Amino acid sequence: MDQASASELQMLEDSARRWVKEAAGSADADTRWSQMAEMGWLGISLPEACDGLGQGLAEVCALARALGAGPVNDPIGPVLVQAGALIAACGTADQQQRWLAPIARGALRLVPAVQERGQSWRDEGFATQARAQGGGWVIEGDKALVVAGDRAHAFVVAASLPDGKAGFFVVPRDAQGASVTPLPTVDGVGACHLSLRGVMLTSADHLASASLADWHRVCDDALLVACAESSGAMDTLLRTTADYLRTRIQFGKPLAANQALRHRMADLAVACEEARSMVQSGVQVLSDPSVPAPERSRKAAGVRAKVGLLARRVCEEAIQLHGGMGVTEELAVGVFLKRQVALDALFGPPEWHLRRHARLRAAMPSATSDAANNSAVAANPPTAKV
Repeated sequence: MDQASASELQMLEDSARRWVKEAAGSADADTRWSQMAEMGWLGISLPEACDGLGQGLAEVCALARALGAGPVNDPIGPVLVQAGALIAACGTADQQQRWLAPIARGALRLVPAVQERGQSWRDEGFATQARAQGGGWVIEGDKALVVAGDRAHAFVVAASLPDGKAGFFVVPRDAQGASVTPLPTVDGVGACHLSLRGVMLTSADHLASASLADWHRVCDDALLVACAESSGAMDTLLRTTADYLRTRIQFGKPLAANQALRHRMADLAVACEEARSMVQSGVQVLSDPSVPAPERSRKAAGVRAKVGLLARRVCEEAIQLHGGMGVTEELAVGVFLKRQVALDALFGPPEWHLRRHARLRAAMPSATSDAANNSAVAANPPTAKV
């Protein structure tokens, strides 16, 4: 990344952090959503032809870092990075105008409804069925734990087609036969159970060119955005914990005077830098269109495995260093941990991604691995030891 691009990303992140600090905490969810639309953030990665800004994954991650520092848990990832990106990549021009332009204006909350009971976000078979009827489609099935679905206006639903392949459809919330049961979540984002009973859709509601490979691609991007959010949360926890240790007096001295606690804070600072570096390296790989899909997935899994583990550690250490205050409602420290728990439930825990990373790495051709290793050595030649 060149210096100019890094400077622009930092300006975007700083601007978003100021908004989070000054306005987001005192605004309700609908007001925050409208304000983010006014600032162009809800269309940051959408095509310019659909009222978006046409930016890339790096800009979305910069925004996610700022929101994670709040924390502001509005569903940027499900709406923008998953549902919006899938339509931008696979929808027709008419479909993009129909759904993406309202997303950018803040008028439409469109979230993915893909997972079913007992499934992970990478499973490929769907019990939900779609059958052709009268030039349109009829959808039957259930979707469990649709994140942000309790306040969504429409859903991108995955279903099995008659030929056994996966199809993706946009189902309005008020469609006849669609039933939404709101569910609470630990982080306050909300979710729902979506029941589809004989829901009739037109051919224009079908993303005909969308495939599971396209869905997995946007999910890998969503993994990275979630890691960027976690990185922003870690920065806030590090800063607030350091401030607490400087001001909390015990036995006539601030806690920060305790060398053991200072060592623990140094470890947390290193963890924050590791997380930021992992996200940056992930952006470079996932933003490169020449990188093959298995390598993108391997990188996304590796970043999530590392950052997820670091984020949980920083959250838990921050709570412990705050003592009893860390678990009270007066401080936001516990809120950050709840959000990390929710992200693990949504995308899978770090251990799951570590196993996935190992499987993908084992499946990669040795020539590809050798080329990557040779490139790494060329970029960072070993230093002779004396």
